[in-house]
Amino acid sequence: MNSPYSIAQETLGMSSMQRNLGGMNSPVRPGPNAYDQGGASKPSVNTQPFNNQRLAEQNQLQNVGSAAPQAAANAMGQARNELAQNSDAETKAQLFAAERMSEALYANQSGSALMKINSIMQSPESNKFRHDIANGKAIAMGMSPDLGGEVATKSMYS
Repeated sequence: MNSPYSIAQETLGMSSMQRNLGGMNSPVRPGPNAYDQGGASKPSVNTQPFNNQRLAEQNQLQNVGSAAPQAAANAMGQARNELAQNSDAETKAQLFAAERMSEALYANQSGSALMKINSIMQSPESNKFRHDIANGKAIAMGMSPDLGGEVATKSMYS
């Protein structure tokens, strides 16, 4: 019969009984380690290939475990960076627009010309003002001023 126990494990108890040593046994229970799949529990087996495989798997698991939080941190960092860049670009655009608006207001004496045009357009003289603009456009295009007046009159009633 082929036994999984080593000869030393089988004969230690019998040998110690014959010498009146009280059935001395090995501190390692016979058998359980003989049936496991690993080489680390067997003194008669070279355990280096088994340990190399086990440690390589452990290393791979550790790398995967630490790579996931690193990838998440990198993604969050990139998102924050893009948000900051977009926010910075929007801020610059708003500042540029505000600066141009203030320059336009300054060039127009703080909008007084615009307010003057608005008061003319609200006054009874608005029809004459529109008629004069239409005549000016017609002259600028090399047409008769009467055609500009006609366009102004049509736009007044449409």
